[in-house]
This record gives sequence, structure tokens and C-alpha cells, in this order.
Amino acid sequence: MRSLSFRITRLVSALIVLGGCERQEQPPAPTRSAPAPVKASAPAPVPPSRSTTEQELRERLRCEALLGFSGLLAGQQEYFGEKDAWTTDVTRLPTPAPCTDGSRVPTPDATWLAGCHFRYAVSVAGSLPDNSTFSVRAVGVGGLAEGLTYSMTHGYVDGKPVRVWPSELVLEECHGVRRPEGTPLPAPLCEGASNLKALFTSEKAYFGEKDRYSESAAQVGFAPEPCLDGSRAPVPDDTWTAGCRFIYRAEVSGTAPEQTFLLTARGMKGPVVEQKLTLDSQYTWSPADPGCAP
Repeated sequence: MRSLSFRITRLVSALIVLGGCERQEQPPAPTRSAPAPVKASAPAPVPPSRSTTEQELRERLRCEALLGFSGLLAGQQEYFGEKDAWTTDVTRLPTPAPCTDGSRVPTPDATWLAGCHFRYAVSVAGSLPDNSTFSVRAVGVGGLAEGLTYSMTHGYVDGKPVRVWPSELVLEECHGVRRPEGTPLPAPLCEGASNLKALFTSEKAYFGEKDRYSESAAQVGFAPEPCLDGSRAPVPDDTWTAGCRFIYRAEVSGTAPEQTFLLTARGMKGPVVEQKLTLDSQYTWSPADPGCAP
């Protein structure tokens, strides 16, 4: 009996119970030796991507050149308004901003203007007011600016305005980027606000002369600047006057001299699309005055 019990115990241990049915355990499959590990080949070296810091610095350099051009453009336009000519006398033009520590790049002689990382040379072609242009060349000096060169041209050819602007210098990319001297550019909305203030001043000056307001921008002498590359926002009809990203309209109510006006700036492209500002003859803003510096 002992021998039989021993054999039964050995038999039960060799059975596997599945779903109430007893099945004999299959013999284990023969083991195979593990394959030899394959040594992975080293990946090809990947060139390091440009650091964010360097990208930001290059962006700031482009914006610095853009601001330098913008300031010199405004200075030349002011000079032209007085003299009917462009000037190569850099002492009559605004000096580009220095670095935050007050330093500037060196210049080869007094015909150049020095900024933080760029120096600027000014040249003039032609002599007649309606057939002359000026050009500015910005040359980067030192560090990441070394070798960077940008050029712009503005003026008149056969009585028609012309402007050639470097495509790499885009104002929209510079909002929020700090100027070389540390102050940020104004928000895009400030273009509309500043031009509404200018149109308001023009209307009041016109009323002082004529005892009435006008819906004609040309009559009151309102001419907003285009974008730096010379382009303007599209207008739906001739009651609007185009600036860079905004268009403007004056609506006059009442009979002279008891009149009022409502000025509107409507954003048409870029970050100001669908934005709207109004300013009435009592200097009431809607929405509130954005508080842009003049």
C-alpha cells in the first residue's frame, strides 16, 4: 500500500488541473542557448542645434538694425520736409541708440554713425526733390554682428515714391524685443493709437482755420506712414486712408461750425486684425486710451 500511495502522489504532481479537467503536463521544451548580444553601432554624431540664446541674440541684432534704419528714415523725412533734399550730413540725423552701458561700435571716420553693434553710412543720389533718393548701409561690428550688412533706400524716382527695404528686417518680429538701450518696442496697437492722435490734431487745426471739420484726410493733411517696407493695409473704399497695419476714417456730424467728429482706426493685418479704436472730438477713446508713448 505504501508503494501504491507513493506512486499516486508522484502521478498527481505530474498533472495540471484546467477547468476541472485533468491534463498531463507537457514536457518542457528543450532550452536554446541565448543568442549572443548584438553590440549597437554608435549613432552618427548630430551637429548641435543653435542655442536659443544665440537665436535670441541674432533676432535682437536684426531688430537693432531695423530700429537704426527707422530712426534715420524719420530723420531724413524731417530734413526733406524743411529743405526739399536729403542729407549726407550725419550731424543732422538722429544718432542710433548705444548699448545699455553707453558703449558704441568704432567708426572709420566722422561720416559714419555709430550704434550698439552696427555703424551706419548714408549716401544720396540725385539732386531734384522729385528725383532723388538716399540710402543707408548698416555694417555689423564684432561678435555675432560681424559680417552682417543691411541696406535700405528711400526717396523719389520720376516723382514717384520708392522704398527698398531688406526682407530680413520685419517689424512684427521685433515687438517685445528690447532695444539696444533696454527699452521695449511699443505694442502693435500703438500704431493705430498714435495715428488717431495725429488725425485728431489735424482735424482741430483744420477747424481752427476753416471753422469746420473734414472727412478728407488729404484736406486736413493727415498722411500716415506705410510699413517700413513701403506696403500699406488694404482699404475697402476711398473713405478710408491706409497706414501700415491700420486704416483710418473720419466721420463728421452736424452743420458747421456746430460739428463733431468720430475717428476710427481699424486693424487690417498682422497682430492687430479685427482690433478697432475710436476717438471723438471731445477726446473720448473707445476702448480706453492704450497709453502709448508719443
